[in-house]
Amino acid sequence: MSIKAALLPKEQGCKYILEILEKYKPWKTEGHLSIGEGANRLSTDDYEYSFSLSMESVPAFIFFEQNYINECDVVVVNDAKNISPLMENSHGMEYFISDESLSFLISVNWYSIEYVGDIDLLI
Repeated sequence: MSIKAALLPKEQGCKYILEILEKYKPWKTEGHLSIGEGANRLSTDDYEYSFSLSMESVPAFIFFEQNYINECDVVVVNDAKNISPLMENSHGMEYFISDESLSFLISVNWYSIEYVGDIDLLI
């Protein structure tokens, strides 16, 4: 795949995730990830491998459940539109997505794609 991605340095990843969690206060950051009340929702079954195609072509920041394995790990994908095709090769992964300016938060879990902030996933 011709998708460019990079891992943020651990300290920068920790700072980024903390800022996102403080801003949006998602209900679950482990297990079935969830933003919770007030979030818009799409079906994961229907849209998991296509929702990112409606996003702007800007870098996207992806992080996974915040347990001891993935703590502070943030992957920056050069183009948000590439997230769905990239994750199609990792069925069942749960993850959060945002951008550099923290303008939105998306959570993808086994049941739904939840999103809040300055984003509209037009499918």
